[in-house]
Amino acid sequence: MDDLDAIMRHWNTLEMRQNIQIPLPMSREAERKWLERVVTEDPLKVGYLVLAIEDKGSCRFVGTTTLHGFTGPNRRAEFGIAVHSVEDQNRGYGTDATEVCLWVAFHVLGLHTVYLHALANNTRAIHVYEKVGFKMVGRFREAVFVGGQFHDLVAMDITAEEFMERYPPGISPAAHDGEMMPPTD
Repeated sequence: MDDLDAIMRHWNTLEMRQNIQIPLPMSREAERKWLERVVTEDPLKVGYLVLAIEDKGSCRFVGTTTLHGFTGPNRRAEFGIAVHSVEDQNRGYGTDATEVCLWVAFHVLGLHTVYLHALANNTRAIHVYEKVGFKMVGRFREAVFVGGQFHDLVAMDITAEEFMERYPPGISPAAHDGEMMPPTD
């Protein structure tokens, strides 16, 4: 709950609401209740995991990543990310957080596939997704109504095998700095 003020500072901006494809603003109380629920529920039971994105140096809240819908035999989840402040975009937070979230998905949760949907005109996000290994798998034409007009939605995914080529067991996204992650077993 410590991050609620930081979350609300940028959560209801027009750009944020459009990019996360939830057009209506959320009240502080509704966001507080949602946060309270997701931090107290067992992610393995509800199939929903939220991770905070923080600046490594200052531990300042930057945004969130989510994996949801990962219960059941298919071992897949939908990925979501929000870097809340425009000032924090294009600084590598999204790339780092996406890699870490995928590492958790495949190395900790044992998922087989992670997928996402993005506005086709959100080229900055699509660039990040492709950079970390997501592949374009489809397009929903005029699927989302944003800013008074319909926009295409793209579907992307990455498999565990594809991710493991870059980050085999024992190697983490932090390995860019020579760090090794401890085994998850």
